[in-house]
Amino acid sequence: MDSLSWKRSTRMISFIAFLFFVLSFSQIAHANEEIDLTILHTNDIHASFDEYAKVSEYVKQQRQASSHFLYLDAGDAVSGNPVVDLNDGKPIYEVFNLAGVDAFTLGNHEFDFGQDAFAANMELSEFPWLAANMDVGDTSLEQPKPYEIFDLDGLSVAVFSVTQAPPATAPANTVGLDFDGDYAGVAASYQEELEEQADIIVALTHIGFDQDRRLAEQVDYFDVIIGGHSHTTLNAPNVINGTPIVQTGSNLNNIGQVTLTYDQATDSVTNTSGSLVSVASLTDRDEAVQAVVDGYNEDMEELLGEVVGTSNNGLTRDGRYNGDAPLGNFWTDAMRDMADSDIAFTNNGGIRASIDAGDVTLGDIYQIEPFANEIMVYEMTGQAIKNVLEFSYSRDNRNEIDLQVSGLNYNVLTGPTGSYQDVTLTIGNEPIDLEATYTVAVANYIGTGGSGYNFEGTVISETVGLMTEAMKNFALKLTAEGKTLDYSSEGRIKLSVDPTAPVPGEIIGSTETGLYSANKNRNDVGLGNLYTDSIRTKAGTDIGMLNGSSVTGEINPGSITDQQIESLDGFGNVIVSVNASGSDIKDVILEQAKYRRGVDVQISGLTYNLVTDANGAISDVEISLENGDSFDPSATYTVAYNDYMHGNNFYNLGSDIIEADLGPVWTSVVDYVTAQEGPINYEEGQRITIDGEGSGDDPSGLRSVAEALANNSGTARVKGYIVGSIVNSSPVIGEGTHAPSNLLLADSPDETDRSKMLPVQLVNGTAVRNGLNLPSHPENLGRLITVTGSLEAYFSTPGMRAPTTFTFEEEEPEVPEEPEEPEVPEEPEAPKCEYTAWEANKTYVAGDRIEHDGDFYQAQWWTQNQNPAENSGYWEVWQKVTECYEVPDGPQEWNAKTIYNTGDHVTLDGELYEAKWWTQGQSPKDHSGTWDVWKKISDSEPEGPEEWDASSIYTAGDRAFFDGKLYEAKWWTQNQSPANHAGQWDVWKEIKE
Repeated sequence: MDSLSWKRSTRMISFIAFLFFVLSFSQIAHANEEIDLTILHTNDIHASFDEYAKVSEYVKQQRQASSHFLYLDAGDAVSGNPVVDLNDGKPIYEVFNLAGVDAFTLGNHEFDFGQDAFAANMELSEFPWLAANMDVGDTSLEQPKPYEIFDLDGLSVAVFSVTQAPPATAPANTVGLDFDGDYAGVAASYQEELEEQADIIVALTHIGFDQDRRLAEQVDYFDVIIGGHSHTTLNAPNVINGTPIVQTGSNLNNIGQVTLTYDQATDSVTNTSGSLVSVASLTDRDEAVQAVVDGYNEDMEELLGEVVGTSNNGLTRDGRYNGDAPLGNFWTDAMRDMADSDIAFTNNGGIRASIDAGDVTLGDIYQIEPFANEIMVYEMTGQAIKNVLEFSYSRDNRNEIDLQVSGLNYNVLTGPTGSYQDVTLTIGNEPIDLEATYTVAVANYIGTGGSGYNFEGTVISETVGLMTEAMKNFALKLTAEGKTLDYSSEGRIKLSVDPTAPVPGEIIGSTETGLYSANKNRNDVGLGNLYTDSIRTKAGTDIGMLNGSSVTGEINPGSITDQQIESLDGFGNVIVSVNASGSDIKDVILEQAKYRRGVDVQISGLTYNLVTDANGAISDVEISLENGDSFDPSATYTVAYNDYMHGNNFYNLGSDIIEADLGPVWTSVVDYVTAQEGPINYEEGQRITIDGEGSGDDPSGLRSVAEALANNSGTARVKGYIVGSIVNSSPVIGEGTHAPSNLLLADSPDETDRSKMLPVQLVNGTAVRNGLNLPSHPENLGRLITVTGSLEAYFSTPGMRAPTTFTFEEEEPEVPEEPEEPEVPEEPEAPKCEYTAWEANKTYVAGDRIEHDGDFYQAQWWTQNQNPAENSGYWEVWQKVTECYEVPDGPQEWNAKTIYNTGDHVTLDGELYEAKWWTQGQSPKDHSGTWDVWKKISDSEPEGPEEWDASSIYTAGDRAFFDGKLYEAKWWTQNQSPANHAGQWDVWKEIKE
């Protein structure tokens, strides 16, 4: 070969080698390339149609700027705007098509217009409708896909979906459809096929944030969960068990934007970031979408612009969870008018907006009722109506008003924790007849079982017309009569609180010291010790720990009930157990203490001391095991905490989960208390200290108003007089027009200096607000109360926020400085009874009698180690045995502190009264009418049985004649005829003598 040929061959080989190297390098570089996937997402738009052109334009701009892009919607696109809803939702899906929605998960409101409209909207949509947990069965509906796979320039993305099961819509809309509520189980069944097909897996859900969190705990293969239904605004991804969860809020206030970085080399998502874009901040509009919006608005303008009446004050839905709202009163009056019924009910969830003052248009009517609900009519007994009202208040432990009403007034009586006690019903100021029947108009959503309602009775009419039609016609009727559409809160619905009512539930234990959380920012507290001991025992771990906000409330000395424990848990968090390093445990305790500037984490299994520097700032923490052994930062410990802590980076102890759901925290507390043989007592400051010291404050947190003003931090109990409220930032002292949302407390009932008053927030929907607010309870002005809450600025001054409990206090009687003739007590006669001596470690139950220090006592309920001498007063567990002491003949003067039972006689102001059931502190003068606890005994009452009287109260043993026959009452009764109620298990028994 000549030299030229050789050189050419060498150059060719070199070129081929170079080309091979370049191609290989390119392939390696490509294999290691990180790809950013941009996802825009919306949820719970609820027909917010007018601003959608902005969203569409933003979506198109971002799609053009991104090489890998999706736009997803998480359901509830409709129900909220009459322009959309009167067209069965069609307009919103048309603009979805124009905006380029890539996938859509079903929301519960997608079913609101019935199955025909559902099918039409699904067919209209140029994007897939997804729901893996929905089965259309034998209906004519198209089966939604469980997921959709997108190929985005070589990046494979799976979008998997689940929807609410069952959907919160009128049950008639989902007849024949089946929904699987085991969201995690459904997701797990698709894991293998999704992982085989996709690089990135997205869960697009409409189940609510709490359920999304539980889904993330139980299923760990999703790279992101994009949620809806709960209207939760997450400004950044919330990471649970390593899975980011995002949601935008509702009503098109925001567009969500999340970016996932996918590493091809490791086949994993290495980073996730997310944020919200305010729709109000956008200016550009998609002209094609705007044209559709304008077209529909113009088409509906004439219809929706029809004026049906005028309101000077507006019709507001505000206050509907605490009583009757002006809009609720107008609404139910319209229903009752159309149905010609005795009573009408509608649920608060269906009242979607308020109406402003001015002309009321048909558009306003459709705005407040977008669901096309119809009115159905039942015939129901008074007892069935009462049952519905009990359910409406107490369902799902919500403890709030849900049914607005016309034709009936009702008053819900609750205990101090807001728990249902009873409901009284009146029509025309007369008690409802529980045996009689009434016609009742209801929204067909609840009338057919929506929200769990069960209206027991006979359906008279499946429908008498649409709710919207009823309101339109009623408004026109009032207008024709020369009336305006002005309603107020009329007192149709009331909430009354009995703070002395026994705590509901089964007694499971007791405490002598009380269990409080007031000092939780300075040391361990009784409630924190109980909670952490409970979850540690339940999980069987080395350590139990809970953040401070999860430990709030108080259990006063005495019995502990299961419902009392449940009522203290406002979050429903579940227990999670993990393997955690000692260093991570130390970091969580220390960093949160620095951030909180005090104790945050309550603990079991450890003790720790926070160390401060010369400036008083927390700088370090000293930790030991509970037995005094050294704590090893390099060791691994098992820890029980709650899912809230596990789901937040600043509390998270790692992903090495032992068990993800050990049940709610509160049920573990119930189990723990039940298992204890003696009272549950803790001494604070034994587990957690700051510089070796606890707070030294009263564990119950009781402070005067002056003390609360001077030291306005932490959770505390404050005792003071109600002297006024704040209205429009100005104090109203004494009588006047008060606000329902706050109170002013002072150490003196005559205080007039605002600087010496503590403003107290009354949170909407709570037992505290229901029991204390002055508009509903003007008689509370001047009363002495103790209220528990968070001491912090309120109305820009030292105050109290979010109070949890309250009690009315009895004032100490004034003692004369120089009594003229001090009374000398008479020598009591020797006791006539003999009982065994009280033993501190013995358990006693109601009715047990004992002797202690020469006195004789009877237990009123379960007790152990509660000294009779110290616990025999007002509402305490021991009462002196009256028959063991000399008592004058005949009825005695009524005493507010004495417990009376059925048949007891007392005198008051020269009048004789008989107790009709158990009572204490209820004055015979105030409680001797119909349905009350005392019955006034007339001097002229004849001997022997009289003719039965429907208005009289009878108790067990009372006799009455009816139609010539003699009957005896077997228990309490009023207005129950012996003729109808003298059978087996009834209140009357015929006496044949």
